[in-house]
Amino acid sequence: MPLHILPLTLPDFLTLTIQGFHAPGIDLTGQPTPLCWPITTHGEAQTRLDFHFAKQKERFLHDPTVRYMKVVDTTDKEGEAIMSIARWHFYPAGYDYETESHWEVYDLDTIPNVPGGFNIRLYNHILSTRDSVRPSWIPPNEPCWILMHLVTHPAYRGRGAAGKLVQWGIEQAEASKTRAYLEAGVMGRPVYERFGFEQVGELLEVDCRGFGVKMSMAMCKMVYVPKSFEEGSGEVGEAEE
Repeated sequence: MPLHILPLTLPDFLTLTIQGFHAPGIDLTGQPTPLCWPITTHGEAQTRLDFHFAKQKERFLHDPTVRYMKVVDTTDKEGEAIMSIARWHFYPAGYDYETESHWEVYDLDTIPNVPGGFNIRLYNHILSTRDSVRPSWIPPNEPCWILMHLVTHPAYRGRGAAGKLVQWGIEQAEASKTRAYLEAGVMGRPVYERFGFEQVGELLEVDCRGFGVKMSMAMCKMVYVPKSFEEGSGEVGEAEE
């Protein structure tokens, strides 16, 4: 299957919100949205898609650190089907939680009507907890890449699309001589380890009790150190556009 990796474009956001013929929830909505917003009908799935990608589109348009990429199947009869998407970020002056955290969470004061079924407070809790810990394991003021969002359409899993998006980020890290970081679920850790990522410290435990669920989440903090960085071959450079 011919797979191609390309920058995501503004018109793609319309494509991403089309539920199509798949069962409810079989789409490109990324975590933690499905966890915080379970659905059972096509109508609920469409509402979730629209709300989720409106947030992603806002970041696409206004966050200068964003590098959205997609993998497409050029043999799809209906056109180039989007198989997988990733949201990489490049921070030339390092990641700053205080200035960047607002992008991930929803401002409850500006959303008059939260869609029914969406546990928005749980969503905000998961992401704000994850992001607030970053200064403790990602060096401050050091240029870096961070993978914050990666999802593959269930109909296309197991075909290597996600791997292409991870590899793209690694290539950027190598070219710019900067480390790359991500947080992954425990089940996803072996996948990233195959690409050279290593776990940093202990698991990050996110206690979700008190937000309507009886559960906790465990995340692996991971880093990729580029070979050029390890060899000390030159100073940190600029990231590729």
